[in-house]
Formats: sequence, C-alpha cells, structure tokens
Amino acid sequence: MNITALFGKKWPLLGQAPWLSPKIPPEIQSSVEDMQLRRAMTHVPMLYLVAIFNLLAVMILSAHEGVAIIYYAWMGIFALACMVRMIMWVRLPDHKEFRGSSRKLLRNLSLLSVGIVTFLSLWSVFVVATDAFENQIFIPMSLVFGSTCIAHCLACIKRAAVTVLIVGVLPSAFAMILFGGFDELMMGWSMITIALLMIRFVIDSYNQIISGLIMRHTIWKQAHSDALTGLANRRAMMNHLLRAEQSFASTGIGFAVALIDLNHFKEVNDTLGHDIGDHLLVEVADRLTQSCADDEIVGRLGGDEFLILIPGVTEREHASARAAAFLSGFARPANINGHVLRPSASVGIAVQALDGDGAEQLLKAADTALYEMKRSGRDRNIFVTEPLRKLA
Repeated sequence: MNITALFGKKWPLLGQAPWLSPKIPPEIQSSVEDMQLRRAMTHVPMLYLVAIFNLLAVMILSAHEGVAIIYYAWMGIFALACMVRMIMWVRLPDHKEFRGSSRKLLRNLSLLSVGIVTFLSLWSVFVVATDAFENQIFIPMSLVFGSTCIAHCLACIKRAAVTVLIVGVLPSAFAMILFGGFDELMMGWSMITIALLMIRFVIDSYNQIISGLIMRHTIWKQAHSDALTGLANRRAMMNHLLRAEQSFASTGIGFAVALIDLNHFKEVNDTLGHDIGDHLLVEVADRLTQSCADDEIVGRLGGDEFLILIPGVTEREHASARAAAFLSGFARPANINGHVLRPSASVGIAVQALDGDGAEQLLKAADTALYEMKRSGRDRNIFVTEPLRKLA
C-alpha cells in the first residue's frame, strides 16, 4: 500500500486530506477569534440545553433499572451546573466587549466541553464493560447524540469539536464492539461511522469559514494596497488620515503628513525603461518603510508620489526632523539590474491645525509646499507659508 497516497496531502476519493485546514494569516487572527466568539455566543446556550435534556433523558430511562441514588445526585448536579452556565452565556453582553479576552473564553469553553464529554465517556465505557444496567445501550447512544450536538455547536473551534467527537463516541463504540453482543456490535460500528462523518463535516465547515475570511481579507488587501510596492494605496491612506483626524477631534493628539515626490523620475523611465523605474519605486518604498517608526504609515498615492502619516506631531520642528529622517534613506545609491542610481526626493510637510484642518486641506497644503520646494530647489523639505496657503 502506498502510504504517501493514503496519508499525504491528497486523498483520491476525498480531495484534500480532511485534517488539513487553510493557514490563517496573522493579520486575520483577531477576525477568526472574533468570529469564533460570535458563533459561540450564538450556539453555546443550545449546547448546554442539549446537555440538560440529555441528562434528564438518561435519568428517566434509568429510573426502572434500580440505579443507586448517587447516580441521580451527580447527574442532577451536572444538569444544574449546565443550566447556570447557559444562563450566564445568554446574559453575556455584546461580544465586542470581550475581544480582548476572547481567546481565554474560547479556551475555557473548549476545555470545559472536552472535560465533560471525557467524564461521561468514561462512565459510559464503565457501564458497557461491567454490564451495570439491563438496557445499557441507551447510555452510549445518548452520549453519541450529545457529542454530535456539542461538536455542531463548537464547529467554529475545530480542535475542540473533533476532540469531543473522538472522546465522546469512539471509546463507547469500541466498548460495545468488544463487550456486547451482535446488536451492540452493529450499533458500535454505526456509531464509529457517524463520528467519522461528523468529523469530516466539522472540518469542512471550519475550512469553508476560514477560506471565506481569507478571501475577504485578500480582496480587502487588494483594494487597499498598491500592487507594485505593497504599500497602502491612496484609498487606504485617505482612510488612515480620516481616522487620524477623528482621533485628533476626540483626544487632541495631532499628526502631520509628508508628501514625497522623486526627483527626475521621468528621466529614469525615459532613458532606462519603465521596468527599471518600477524596480526603483519598489526600492524607494522599502527605504521609506525602513525609515518610518512603528506608528508611522507610508503609502503610495500614484506614480512617483508617496505619502507618510506621522502621528503625535504638533510642531513643525518635529515634523521637519522626521522628514529629514525619511530623506536620509536616499543617501546611498541603488544598484538596479546593473544600473547604479542615486535617487533623491522632495518633501512637502503639513501639520494638523497649523497648516490645515482635515485630510483634504492637509494634502493640499503639503502639495503646495512640495511644489514650492521643487521650484526653489530640490533635495530639501519645506512647509507651506502663509502667502502660499492663500494662493493654494
């Protein structure tokens, strides 16, 4: 038998190996956890309700078996605990308030679910192996029903759902096959079949959800990223500026913008070709990214024009120092496909409240300053002056 064909990345009959799931990019990890918490808050109350009815069913069906009172006691305590937990989940406020602790909530929910099912599974195996009840088959069957319902409710948490199915169904099924008669044998194999089908269903559902989130993120990224450099595009930068403007209105934290335009870029395209020009733009984007602080955002507006959002700036001197840091990245030459180029740039700077209010006014002020810089001499930065602002 070809082990690679059976356990490799492809199954001839099932397509992709069912235990494989799409790799979650770090950028959407929080979105995945938010989705899991949102779905959990929708399904978990149902999970506890199923557990309550399952426990009550077991208590009623075992009533004529002469079961010791201790069994009814712990099953009653179990049912009461499930009812309390169900009420707690129903009364939880909006899940957005729990984003910071969503991972902890999901982990606790997974551990609790697996722990309860493991305990009930061990008890079911004990009952089947010791032939404690006359009609003992209803206990593993109730456990199978409960495990499948729990796995459905936890389908967005793949590992927890699959573990519940494995722990909740397979031990009882094998116990019935080993210790039971023909009816138990057939029932045990049916339970194993149900568990395998449910595991496949859970993984497929999870994969579809994750694939949808990845596709949504990819589409969003394509819509907000520059295809050539990978930087934020004009739309994304305008969104960042709008958020910075809203933050300034609510907190008073200022910001500045630096509009950067490459000098003599057209000559590069005309003499060396657009391919070299594109490589130069990518090199400039990398240098600007390296020159930026962690909280600064750099984007490409189009052509050879870049924009940097500088948060926390309220004075022109601070903004000018940052602009000088950005220009320092152009000091060393760039070797592009055997051509040694010495890129240079002009910078126009505008500070919120000092040079304009709002994204549009700031960009207009920075553009006016950039024009004045190119007119008066390249390779330096400048602020828009009062007369120029009036002419803009």
